[in-house]
Amino acid sequence: MLKKVILAIMLIFLVGCSKNIEDMSYEEIINDTIKEKINLDNVNAVGYKYYLPINFRLHKDDGFNQIFLSNNTFYYMNIDFVSYHYKSNIQSLHDINDYFYYNFNNSGKNGYLKITKNNDYFFVELCYNYAIIEVEVEEKDLKYAVSRSIMILDSIKYNDLVIEKYIVDTDLESAENVYSIPEPKDKNSSKNVLDYIKENDD
Repeated sequence: MLKKVILAIMLIFLVGCSKNIEDMSYEEIINDTIKEKINLDNVNAVGYKYYLPINFRLHKDDGFNQIFLSNNTFYYMNIDFVSYHYKSNIQSLHDINDYFYYNFNNSGKNGYLKITKNNDYFFVELCYNYAIIEVEVEEKDLKYAVSRSIMILDSIKYNDLVIEKYIVDTDLESAENVYSIPEPKDKNSSKNVLDYIKENDD
């Protein structure tokens, strides 16, 4: 375990020293991370495991939905077991109003980064490796959010036996996973997406 922690610190140190993420484009942040391939993990969940970076902590574990907390910001991760099991492509539509959109592929796994502006905040939707992370941040925190999110998604390793048994036992084959987040009906509202999530949870 100590060896894994040391390796993780070295990885972050080397990446941070070689390039400052603030000087990198979103494409460079994603491509450099998935090219390196993170072979570390420090969190075990049912059917998969992954690496949670420093300054992140697991706030809630709800099976294939995980909530992380970093710098007082919540990150929402959803695992798509069905798409992983059948190796299906996860699609997203690029909207003309998107602040930023990027499609990418690595070793047969496709992904996308979609950023939309919501009042004074930016909603980040990053999908890769049959999982998605959603977070809403200020503009100054966008590259931090993208870099840490792609690091988590790239590190996910699946347990095929557990996933197959789970799909058969719960008949997930007929289920449809929809990645969505509550949005205000009034787009000019001063509330951000996280306010609506909290209201829905309550």
